Amino acid sequence: MKETKDTEIRRSEFVDAAEKLFKENGIVDTTINAIVKEMDVAKGLFYYYFNSKDDVIEAISEKYNNDFRQAIARSLDPSEDYDERLQGFINSTIESFKVMWDNFHGVNENIDLTILSSRSLDEAKETAAKQLRELFEEGNQLNRTHVPNPEYFAQLLVSGMADLASRTEADIQEIYRIIEDMIRKAGK
Repeated sequence: MKETKDTEIRRSEFVDAAEKLFKENGIVDTTINAIVKEMDVAKGLFYYYFNSKDDVIEAISEKYNNDFRQAIARSLDPSEDYDERLQGFINSTIESFKVMWDNFHGVNENIDLTILSSRSLDEAKETAAKQLRELFEEGNQLNRTHVPNPEYFAQLLVSGMADLASRTEADIQEIYRIIEDMIRKAGK
């Protein structure tokens, strides 16, 4: 068992080192050699954990999405009533997208993390849209919402939340008010 934990810790160290270098130098300009140099390990050890730099990018994306999924899950407390869960979900999703966007900033504005951001955001949007669709379907059954096409409406709202959260000047409460207003108007 100790080996598994050590393996997970070492893999996580590679992910953290690569993430740091990506933010400093960009993904394209960060080589596997740079990652192993940062870790002060032999190159073969990198290949023990990853097949390529692309695998490291995927691992970082997965780390971001695990954090995103956990934040959303915490907002969906089944003991709360529907309206509280919907409000909590929307707030948590906006905040989680904001955190995710913050992760995509390099040390300067010239750092390109597009590969990482597109992978991470696509999965996060899909996760959030699925949860929101399920909430709308539940709300429609409870007669709390009247969303005509829960799947499309959820995708639209989640994409809007993600895009608005990308703006550094964006106010989370203002985004929330806009989303809440759109949900209210959808039922009319």
